[in-house]
Amino acid sequence: MEDYMEVQPDSQTQEFSMEDVFEGKPVRPNQSLVRIRQMLGEFHFASSPVTTPLMVRAPSSVTSEDTRSLPPHRWCKVNVDASWDKVSVKSGLGGVVRYEDGNFLGGYEGFRLTASVLEAEAHSALKGISLAADLGATCIIIETDSKELVQNVNGGIGRSVWSIYPILFAIRNRCNQFNFCNWRWIPHRLNGLDDSIAANARRGMREEVWIHRPPSSLVFDL
Repeated sequence: MEDYMEVQPDSQTQEFSMEDVFEGKPVRPNQSLVRIRQMLGEFHFASSPVTTPLMVRAPSSVTSEDTRSLPPHRWCKVNVDASWDKVSVKSGLGGVVRYEDGNFLGGYEGFRLTASVLEAEAHSALKGISLAADLGATCIIIETDSKELVQNVNGGIGRSVWSIYPILFAIRNRCNQFNFCNWRWIPHRLNGLDDSIAANARRGMREEVWIHRPPSSLVFDL
């Protein structure tokens, strides 16, 4: 009987290299099956629509997507946006987290190089969700003026843009840290502040996070 050579996983990714398989190096069947099951589990998690108990519609007291309102009692609202330049592929990220009474809880601006405006919007959303989680929010409404991002988050992986799959996977993992998480599209005219933050971040190539107290430049806009 042929002896199987144990292929060690990469020290950083902890995954077996497909090059070993293509080069004809034998692997242990049991270990291969375990890894396949893990990959199938990850695919199933990512491909399922966002309809789990942790990601549901906000209460009916939330106004329609054509108006701007305060979040419901015990909810926080996360408004996110991105600014992208096609020539330089520079992206500015910006967002604000508000309490249920509308007061400022936190905000951020960031800078990245991205291949598309959708990728930039996804990175901005992930940054906003992560900030809300770090600030202790348990129920959140994420508002964005990117319909495509909302469709990709709410749809299965088969209907999502593959180029942003890793970001979507990270977003889903982050959203599962909340009791409730609701995604809403709003018109661009209602996302002016976050758009301004993102545009300034792109031009200045800045990374900043504000906790409880916004910068003086935003005080009169909040």
